[in-house]
Amino acid sequence: MKILSVRRGFASDHSSTSYEFLAVDRPLGREAREQVRALSSRTQPTKRRASFIYHVDGYDIPGGWEQLLRDHYDVMHSESYDWWTLGFAFNAPEVQQQQIAEYEFEGDEGRGVYVSPYGDRVIVSISCQLDPEALVAFDSRFAGEFDWEDEDEEEGDLDSLCEDEFLNFLAQIRRQLMDGDYRALYAVWEEYGWGDDEPTATPDASDADEEDSLGPPVPPARPTGGHLVERLSGLLTTP
Repeated sequence: MKILSVRRGFASDHSSTSYEFLAVDRPLGREAREQVRALSSRTQPTKRRASFIYHVDGYDIPGGWEQLLRDHYDVMHSESYDWWTLGFAFNAPEVQQQQIAEYEFEGDEGRGVYVSPYGDRVIVSISCQLDPEALVAFDSRFAGEFDWEDEDEEEGDLDSLCEDEFLNFLAQIRRQLMDGDYRALYAVWEEYGWGDDEPTATPDASDADEEDSLGPPVPPARPTGGHLVERLSGLLTTP
């Protein structure tokens, strides 16, 4: 089991493990919210969000966080002792799951990309450490860029705007992954995958043999979405 996290200095402390979940594709119904609420007496899930925090070592979400991404939510961030887990879940055909699996790796101290298939659904998680100053400086330019589908929300209980800008940002990275754009995963490899063999130049994507020896496939350039990948790269750090 991999437990990872990072510190958003204003959101957590060194003695706690926290989780934030967001449902992107569809809101949770009443029964699903009751299932989530049953995991902890202190969480009050809405149709889109759920938060968990544990202040004592040894306490965690019963059954683990992956079940929540598998069954209810689409993105997550978790922090514990300055380590972060960033989680993304979506439905994908087998061929795409195989493509994503090419970016799976475990670097030093468990930093890396992990891929867990559950039938038609796949969970991609990033174990990393994030720059606290970059997190505090995370501005609102991403807020509102994601279009929610709230036509089946009940009156008086709208959760259409996520106030957690980091979750909004992760929802956009998830959309890239769903669209077959794996530049974000390659950025994680560039930060943590080289170990002591970090090259002095960018690998040549045209040299297939060299590419195989250096790591996952180099994703092709795309005309849009580069700012998201750059933003993620700027957050990743190795103390």
